[in-house]
Amino acid sequence: MKPEQIIEQLIAFAKEREHIRTVVLNGSLVNPNIRPDPYQDVDLVFYVENVRAIATDRSWIDMFGEVLIMQTPETFDSERHVTFLVQYVDGHRIDLTIRSIEQLDEMLEADSLSQIVFDRDHHPSVTPSDNTYRVTRPSADEYAACWNEFWWVSLYVVKGIKRHQVLYALDHLDIMRNMLRQMMEWNIGYATNFSVNLGKSGDGMRDHLPEELWEMLGATYASAELSAIEDTHDRLQSLFFFCAQRVAEQGEFVFREEEARRVRAACATLRHSND
Repeated sequence: MKPEQIIEQLIAFAKEREHIRTVVLNGSLVNPNIRPDPYQDVDLVFYVENVRAIATDRSWIDMFGEVLIMQTPETFDSERHVTFLVQYVDGHRIDLTIRSIEQLDEMLEADSLSQIVFDRDHHPSVTPSDNTYRVTRPSADEYAACWNEFWWVSLYVVKGIKRHQVLYALDHLDIMRNMLRQMMEWNIGYATNFSVNLGKSGDGMRDHLPEELWEMLGATYASAELSAIEDTHDRLQSLFFFCAQRVAEQGEFVFREEEARRVRAACATLRHSND
């Protein structure tokens, strides 16, 4: 079933229920910068007078085919919002949130990828954009927190290597990589005057990074072998150091070069110790 058909049927469902005051379409379907593909979900919000009354009416779920798997509350206490995530056998997916009408203005401001598609109360129309999803300029505190988390966690990876705790080491490599990706996104932000949306997992970075840096980032995904984890740990430290220095220069932040060198030396000493 095509997204337009799903949206049309959900709007018809809303029109039949007086408690549903406004229907808002969110996400990639209203993103003017996204090329449509068959994998886009329908992200819709019902803004209602009575959350519980609408949430207990689940007749819409079976309107769109056989359900493959679903995440939805069996019981709920919230009077503010309830979310239903439904994946159908035929491949389409609906993410439907039911919110109190009192939240409408707040949510429209928080999520710029919003378009009012049905409205009983004649609210002002909004023009969808990806403004709230763009890389934001870091503060000095945010930069320092990212820096600190990366180097702090790097020592945990070495502990995992020494103890032969592969999963423990991999978990902490993931944290290091997340901090690296944050630094890389800030670098791109400065290069683009913070005008780009890089996507949930940062795949959009590929369009803004030199191929060499993109390949270096890809090489930081380790296999579950201790030697590979050691190599990945080194790559992460080198790449983070490079990116963090560039962000510090552009944001005029304090770059604690000596601290990084001391932590790297401590990691090397611990890794090569015989204890």
